[in-house]
Amino acid sequence: MSIHIPILIIILPLLAAFLVLLTRKYKIVLAAVSIITSIVFTLTLSSRVLSNDKITYHLGGWRGPLGVSLVIDGLGFFFSLIALGLGLLVIIYSIPEKRYSRTYYFLLLVSLSSMIGVIYTADIFNMYVFYELLSLAVYLLIAYPKTGVTLRASFSYLIMGGVGLSFFLLGVGFLYAMTGTLDIFHIAERLPAAFNSSMQMVIMSFVLIATGMGIKIAVFPLHGWLPDAHSMAPSPVSALLSGVTVKIGIYCLIRVVYTAFSAEMFFLINSHNILMVLGVVSLLFGASMALAQKDLKRLLAYSTINQLGVVLIGLGIGTEMGLTGALFHVLNHAIMKSTLFFCAGIMITETGTREVKGLSGFGRQQPAITFAFIVASLGMIGIPPVNGFASKWLICLAAVEAGYTILVVIILVASAISAAYYFRVIQVLFSNPPEQNHIPAHEEGQVIHKGNLFRVLPIYILAAGCLLLGIVPALGISLAKPAVSLLLSYVVP
Repeated sequence: MSIHIPILIIILPLLAAFLVLLTRKYKIVLAAVSIITSIVFTLTLSSRVLSNDKITYHLGGWRGPLGVSLVIDGLGFFFSLIALGLGLLVIIYSIPEKRYSRTYYFLLLVSLSSMIGVIYTADIFNMYVFYELLSLAVYLLIAYPKTGVTLRASFSYLIMGGVGLSFFLLGVGFLYAMTGTLDIFHIAERLPAAFNSSMQMVIMSFVLIATGMGIKIAVFPLHGWLPDAHSMAPSPVSALLSGVTVKIGIYCLIRVVYTAFSAEMFFLINSHNILMVLGVVSLLFGASMALAQKDLKRLLAYSTINQLGVVLIGLGIGTEMGLTGALFHVLNHAIMKSTLFFCAGIMITETGTREVKGLSGFGRQQPAITFAFIVASLGMIGIPPVNGFASKWLICLAAVEAGYTILVVIILVASAISAAYYFRVIQVLFSNPPEQNHIPAHEEGQVIHKGNLFRVLPIYILAAGCLLLGIVPALGISLAKPAVSLLLSYVVP
């Protein structure tokens, strides 16, 4: 069975998704067990993957470029652990909410299975197919409460997401026309010859794919769908969206840029400068918009754009330290933002409002949840000893090393703006409660009794992760290093 582990990691959640539809009583057990099993299977491959080995599985025994292959390397292992780990915590956090039916868990499992499919497939067209399946599940999860605001947010994401994947597919079409294959690794072998004979076509394919993923990542000015989708979805879905789903777009961008096109070609066509500029603009725009928000979840949504700007800057720098910092920040942001959205869910449930000033007094009522929120907030700002500081520090060092000192100043300015809006929320949490709330909770859920284990356990685990990776950053860096080594090994022959 061990040789079939790559396909089992994808199939188990998908199989459980359909079994969930057949039972009310065991829906949560089936969902949790399938994800736990997939995590265990993934961890069994860690010794090989972390030693820079690459595991390849050929579906039906057919090898590429004609067959469909799954590949687990350092990059795929890194992103799949994030997706499965946070996916499990989302399932646990969702348990107390009685209104989450079989359909909800079905969609969660389909989305997680699709994420792993995107990450593991070596076929760029199948990457598109899995991404479409993921997007469909996410559209329905956003709209799950079926209120006016959630349906509008879902429809906006549907339109923008469809446009993004259409751009991606057009770019894939150009690559296939030039190379005659859809296997990412075979494309990497054949693309240099195509670049020499048809440079404009190669650049066009890159622009189309990067634009498509830019929409999925919500890079400014392609971010329009994100604030509504992330803020109006149920809080566990918001955590999934911000913590994991946008990271799948980052994965696709990294995989195509550094594997199919190679790091050398990426710099040759000056795409790294464009990526850094987009990162800077997203960083400052996200921070500025978050500062102006009165709605807590909308503030957190804009903060995601801000933090993804940091990741894009690291990717644009493109050195070993820059890429390590970028991937480490992907991990850190996934942990920190999931913590914040989970905490926000409890805050909104307990206070009955989404408005920041309506959360007054929550810090005294629930000090443990508030402490977790503060820890994650400090990480988002980049204050030691929380994990966000370590990854931002690496990116700043990489910027100085590469001669982009101005980027350090920009990151510090954005961090100062982040401090302004996060400390504003923290100050409100410990202030005296107001006489009335102002913004309705938009079907966030019924009040859950304080101290519910399934609600607080994921928060405590994630908050501990924030502190652990901040105090011992080598743990996160050791996960990112094999992926970075692999990415920089792909060069033009």
